[in-house]
Amino acid sequence: MASPFARAVAAAAVTHDKVQGDLFTFAPQKYQTDRNAPLIPDPDRAIVEHVLCPFGEYASRAAAGAFHQVGVNPERAGHSTVRPYVSLQLSRLPWRPRRGDIVTREDDGRRFRIAEVLPAQPGFVRLDLNGM
Repeated sequence: MASPFARAVAAAAVTHDKVQGDLFTFAPQKYQTDRNAPLIPDPDRAIVEHVLCPFGEYASRAAAGAFHQVGVNPERAGHSTVRPYVSLQLSRLPWRPRRGDIVTREDDGRRFRIAEVLPAQPGFVRLDLNGM
């Protein structure tokens, strides 16, 4: 039985996803017999369309010091990038997402490959994505 907190999070997620969510298509992929070969579509897991997920792109910086640093400390030269992600309620897919699966944002057609599946709150995962 789910805890009261887990039930409250699931109920709030429905409203939150409708306000901030975008529609995505999830296309499962699998390795061939040669693990060094490119991934191929996985016939054992069906493609799922029109999955509502909140989408974001947060900034990452490497070797540049603190992200916001006020004062006289100069910033060092560094590298900046963004890492897109989606927050997925696991009950929206009939299978667990895996690294390498393809996610397509339906409104603009941007395609991503799942780079990492990170646990979030109960019943949810955050999928870090790489652009294709």
